[in-house]
Amino acid sequence: MFTKIKRIAGLVILALFLIASLYIVILRMADTFPTFFGYCIQRVDDDSMEPKLDIGDVIIVKKTDPAKLMKDDCISYRGNRYPVDGVFVVHQIAEEPREENGTYYFTTRGIKPGALNDPEIDESQIIGKVLYKIPLIGTLYDFFSQWYGMVCFFAILLIAFSSELVALGKRIMGSLKKEEDEVPANAAIPDYNPIFNEVLAREADEIITNLDDDI
Repeated sequence: MFTKIKRIAGLVILALFLIASLYIVILRMADTFPTFFGYCIQRVDDDSMEPKLDIGDVIIVKKTDPAKLMKDDCISYRGNRYPVDGVFVVHQIAEEPREENGTYYFTTRGIKPGALNDPEIDESQIIGKVLYKIPLIGTLYDFFSQWYGMVCFFAILLIAFSSELVALGKRIMGSLKKEEDEVPANAAIPDYNPIFNEVLAREADEIITNLDDDI
């Protein structure tokens, strides 16, 4: 029972690690946040939303109709003007959105005391509305991104799959031993046979004699 639990825990950890790695690779290649059924995962990069959101917090963002966004909603967007040009920002809508020619425009800012309004953005820059903060994930991410975290990760996998690794090692050692056993332990070099060597010597003399006759 304990072995089964270890195996399941190891598989879950390995699956989460692979999914996280794939997500990071896609994020870097596409320079955007992969969306699954309208939801994406994002990490907070600054302290402008403290104490509501801290640096490193992992949040779930949902793609939302701009017409349904309103003042005080927390949104994620991509800046296109200084000082947030090309940066993914998580801020709160500071004023009621305005509509112009069918396009919605938003004024946002952080909630930290002294925060200033961001440059006005339009609906095309919005990633979505922030729904939840996932507890502990940011802390775990920071831990496992360090060298000692990676050591702990692989140690957990080794413990979880220790029985499988032992069984694999036994199979490898068994196959090597089987290959060694295929050669008889008492196999020896054939003894010296003087009669056989005399026959070879006579045949060699005959060949040399025939060659001399031909010449």
